[in-house]
Amino acid sequence: MQKVIIIGGGIAGLTAAHVLADYCPEILIIERDVLPAGPVTRSGTPQAYHPHHLTPRGRMILEQLFPGLNDELLQNGAASSLGKEIWFSYPFGDLHIPEPSNEAACSRAFLEWHIRSRVLKKETIQLLPATTVNDLLTDKVHNKVYGVTATRGNETIQLHADMVVVATGFHSHLGEWLNRQGYTIPEPEILTTLLGYSTRHYAFPASPTVPWSLLHIENPEQPEVPTCVVSFMENNVLEVILGNIGGQYPPTDSDGFETVLQLLNIPPLQEVLQQVTPLEAPRGYRIKDVTLRHYEKMESWPGGLLAIGDAFCTFDPIHGTGMTIAAMQAALLQTMLQQRPALDVSFGRDFLKAAARIVEPAWWMNAVADHGHPEVQHKYITPQKGLEFAHVFMEQAMQFAVNLHQPALFGLVWLVKTSFLSPHELINRPMFEMLQEAGLTGPLEALIRAGTATDVAHWQDDRCPDIPDYEDELFIPLQVLQK
Repeated sequence: MQKVIIIGGGIAGLTAAHVLADYCPEILIIERDVLPAGPVTRSGTPQAYHPHHLTPRGRMILEQLFPGLNDELLQNGAASSLGKEIWFSYPFGDLHIPEPSNEAACSRAFLEWHIRSRVLKKETIQLLPATTVNDLLTDKVHNKVYGVTATRGNETIQLHADMVVVATGFHSHLGEWLNRQGYTIPEPEILTTLLGYSTRHYAFPASPTVPWSLLHIENPEQPEVPTCVVSFMENNVLEVILGNIGGQYPPTDSDGFETVLQLLNIPPLQEVLQQVTPLEAPRGYRIKDVTLRHYEKMESWPGGLLAIGDAFCTFDPIHGTGMTIAAMQAALLQTMLQQRPALDVSFGRDFLKAAARIVEPAWWMNAVADHGHPEVQHKYITPQKGLEFAHVFMEQAMQFAVNLHQPALFGLVWLVKTSFLSPHELINRPMFEMLQEAGLTGPLEALIRAGTATDVAHWQDDRCPDIPDYEDELFIPLQVLQK
């Protein structure tokens, strides 16, 4: 393979380019934005103003792909977690979890700029900015994509390639392009959550002395009260986000935003707010729904085409899943290239099938997290198993961890939520019995009596049959984590 075109210069496109550069002598990244010279939010990523926290698995993969990235971010001004704690506050109690290492915290723009700077140092990778791709060039006789048509300024151009990688983000047009070329796409799965959040940045005095790196405030007993997450980013900037689902959007005006913060009435939050100065008015972001596109189920998929990141599946950003899935798919692409460096016509379809297996548990977990809200609707092709039972189980396990100050158990819940560990590492008979002894299985037993969950007596090998059995290789073994 001589040439690859990657549509989209975000993190998904950049990581794909980085991996492909070891196998392809010519890579062209087409980006519709004029990219900034520094770590500044670009117009094509309006969500980049808001928090983008890497999950443990996403952080691990990016460090593998870009060795030394974490240290580089820290050296250039990212906030450090060294010696800090993550503080969680719920109506049923608080929990402080020590940060085990020196992790960098920064904005999406800061992270993307550092990755882009590394990727574009490779001589085989070129960038074509300020260019909008309009359609795919397809050879119908051989069922193959051989390039794209694009607009640059007032000029329409054609660009040819052996493979086209679509990494066009949340608002991808890939489905429209395929439909226009006569391909039939299966119905997507849609999770309607009416998510909204508002973010405001504050200047913090030099050398912050607060004992925490991230403050998470949540009141699940009052759905109308937004979740609040407070964290530090580069250059001593404090980032505060208010988020909610179900159309209960947090305020985007300064007075309304500050009023909500005062209503939260959490001492560590109020203490830090007394030390900061707002840098600008809050900014809002609204997402009606997220979509899983089943490209892997198409009867005919054109050779020479590949989709990655949000172009394949979008997630509620508030769960921090998107960048992790993009990183996992880049790692998958690297593994597949190591096994079959000759990219034949079936490579794109084989990648999609493997990528779908990565997406499936993360999509299920997104539905689990948002389950139970009356405004949330899930349109699925195959009924999703165990959503309500898993949602309640994880909520009860989290309450147990907070009430009994069990940071290891709380971390287990978090690692399952972020696709690091299999759901069966948490939702199993021993854990159920532990919750039962603590008197926290009442809601779970009510679901069993109602017939919406399987009686524990019928669980085989300590596993709940209502929880999907995903392939073990999709997760990091618990034994690795314990070491």
